[in-house]
Amino acid sequence: MSTSWIKKYILPKEIDFISALHSHAMIIKKIIDDLEKCFIAEDETHCLAILEDQHQAKEIRDNNMKDLLNVFITPIDRESIYRVITELDWIAISMRHFVIEAKSYHVSKLDEDYAPMIKQLQLQTELLTAGFKTLKSDVVKTAQSAKRVRDTYDIFVDLHIQKMAHLATISDVKEQFIHRELLAQLKDISKRMRMTANSLEDIIMKMA
Repeated sequence: MSTSWIKKYILPKEIDFISALHSHAMIIKKIIDDLEKCFIAEDETHCLAILEDQHQAKEIRDNNMKDLLNVFITPIDRESIYRVITELDWIAISMRHFVIEAKSYHVSKLDEDYAPMIKQLQLQTELLTAGFKTLKSDVVKTAQSAKRVRDTYDIFVDLHIQKMAHLATISDVKEQFIHRELLAQLKDISKRMRMTANSLEDIIMKMA
């Protein structure tokens, strides 16, 4: 009986979930990069790209969930994989909601206060992507990336508070409402990235 026959028909199927999660994180990174180009550089093609990329992220999410349900052996804790998949999916969905909401309010360009906040979101996605990339080869680097995601969230919150404080000084109620809603979406996205970093650390601990 050949080894290939045994692998195909007898041994449980193995799936590289770590690489799959890295691919999912890469799509999230592209979506956040498109956010900057859409609302800071005011390039409408990147606004449309966010919606297209979210659809691709959904396909990756669905494939990963299908594999997770069907596979017998996982390299790391099944629940940890599930958490990361759902958290990355939530980020992609929130980005789609942000674009739809902003366009509904006729916001095509965000003011200069948003730029540093979006830069922090970009940094968080870079760190998450790097964390998943090194998960198999260097867990110390992955842990460092996860910590920096949390640190970056704290910086984002400081910037968010500053913007909220500024909104409290303006008398235009409509303007206040619009930007409070948009800021809430961005804060939730940053928070979800922090939660993903926590799940990444959980994976590290279970791999040890």
